[in-house]
Amino acid sequence: MHILVIDDEASIRHLVKLQLELDGQTVETAADGAAALALQARQTFDLIVLDLMLPDTTGFDLIPKLRQTPDLPILMLTARDQMNDKIIGLQLGADDYMTKPFNGTELVLRVKNLLKRTKTVAPPVPVASDPFLSVDPEERVIRLDGQPLPLTYREYALLALFLTHPKRVFERDELLEQVWGFDFSGQTRAVDIMVQRLRKKLGAQGERIKTIYGVGYKWVDA
Repeated sequence: MHILVIDDEASIRHLVKLQLELDGQTVETAADGAAALALQARQTFDLIVLDLMLPDTTGFDLIPKLRQTPDLPILMLTARDQMNDKIIGLQLGADDYMTKPFNGTELVLRVKNLLKRTKTVAPPVPVASDPFLSVDPEERVIRLDGQPLPLTYREYALLALFLTHPKRVFERDELLEQVWGFDFSGQTRAVDIMVQRLRKKLGAQGERIKTIYGVGYKWVDA
């Protein structure tokens, strides 16, 4: 796989590049946003490791510019005390995060997990019967009124789960397990952020994701 590492600290870039190359990945590095965008203009990447604090821009501004396809996985790197940054990054569509300083072996495992989720053929999804939305599991596309929605990998997984299980109440921990996996164990705030993003992208249909206070969420019929 081809991975882009963006960080202004040379030691971090070297560590991440070394660890990922030892795992068999092909790695390019950039020290700032301009260099990252220039690399991406010439090449296609399978995953991006992105530091949120850069000398010429922020990771927040780069996420929408770097995402060539909706399901391109992005792993954020943040300082340990920047919890608000993690939340904002997840709201903008990042798929995972790690705090500095981090363990190189754990980073490799998280990268492999993200790549596996995006490249593995998903199991068949039950047909969703909905007058406004349709699920195409082979292309991993959900269409609203016939038009494909610009969904990230996890947004697709969460909305497909709702659509194929209408009226069922999902607890937040259950959604974490089914959509995020072990990486986000206990991080129920990630579910709330993802639901906010889905509601926005769905427009009027987003109101059909109902909050069950103290429990989780459910999808209701039109």
